[in-house]
Amino acid sequence: MAFDLDAARAFALSVWKYKEGELVSLMIHIGDRLGLYEPLADGAPTTPGDLATRTGLDERWVAEWLLGQAAAGLLERSPEGTYSMTPEAAVVLVDEDSLLFATGGFSGGTAPEIVDRIADAFRTGVGFTYGDMDDATALQVDRMNSAWLRNFLVPVVIPRLDGVAAKLESGARVLDVGCGGAVALTALAAAWPEGTYEGVDSSPHAVALAAERTAGLDHVTVSLALGEDLEAGGPYDLVMTLECLHDAPHPDRIATAVRSSIDPDGTWLIKDMRCGPTYESNARNPVLAMMYGFSLTSCLASGTAVADGAGLGTLGLPPERVEELARGAGFSSFLVHDLEDPVHLYYEVRP
Repeated sequence: MAFDLDAARAFALSVWKYKEGELVSLMIHIGDRLGLYEPLADGAPTTPGDLATRTGLDERWVAEWLLGQAAAGLLERSPEGTYSMTPEAAVVLVDEDSLLFATGGFSGGTAPEIVDRIADAFRTGVGFTYGDMDDATALQVDRMNSAWLRNFLVPVVIPRLDGVAAKLESGARVLDVGCGGAVALTALAAAWPEGTYEGVDSSPHAVALAAERTAGLDHVTVSLALGEDLEAGGPYDLVMTLECLHDAPHPDRIATAVRSSIDPDGTWLIKDMRCGPTYESNARNPVLAMMYGFSLTSCLASGTAVADGAGLGTLGLPPERVEELARGAGFSSFLVHDLEDPVHLYYEVRP
């Protein structure tokens, strides 16, 4: 093939833009970690000196950070050298109750020891669990999902499930498999305090976070366990697996365990990634490369944490496969809910 220098230069620029994204991502984490965004959220023009004073940080370092944020298009910079945040940016960067909040997903980069584990997984085919990661990873996952679990699950998702809200009102027994930091459990418990709420998760970091969040709530309990070890529990009126089945080495075993522990009139709520069965069917996803990046650093890693793991990956559980999983475990009713969530689909499954 003939060599095209202009094409090579354009390709090099596109590669370096990914490096730019890596560094901007780090600076978003720094801004969140040091409280630099919150003072800007009111939209008032702010000088580097003002921001340094309000945050107790060094002015020279704050000034350089502000320049980078303006260059990335995250903050507005005036000709006079002041900086401001638009209302739209505040919703994404500061407001943790917003469904558009994104800053919690920026943890400062993948830890070197996890990078080593990823490289080893390429050699061996065996990944690692969320429990093998650290507290920072558990907190990042928690903050990425919290707004949706607090502000979408209760008012939007639960009312779409046949008869579930009424059961919760009268005091249902609920199990959250892969409960993470127990955001969903505490949201349900606050809305329907008559019920009893149990959660299991395989990550000790997530369970520790859940223990902090549920302290003092007698009707909410969380324990360290695998999702497939549920046979002795139940019967549950509602079982939830919220964005975790594609991470599991043995999702079929979890489905079987849910079937054996759910009430004959119970509901299994599955939340998982909005995706298709092929690369081509997912090609319109504007952040497709990021999805595969998430997969290699967490989802596929978790799904291959044992040698015989399913290894589904982030986009490995399209609706067809979810239905196959549910019916294979003995469930007879399967309904897909396409709600106002651009990232996930919701499945209502019954015995």
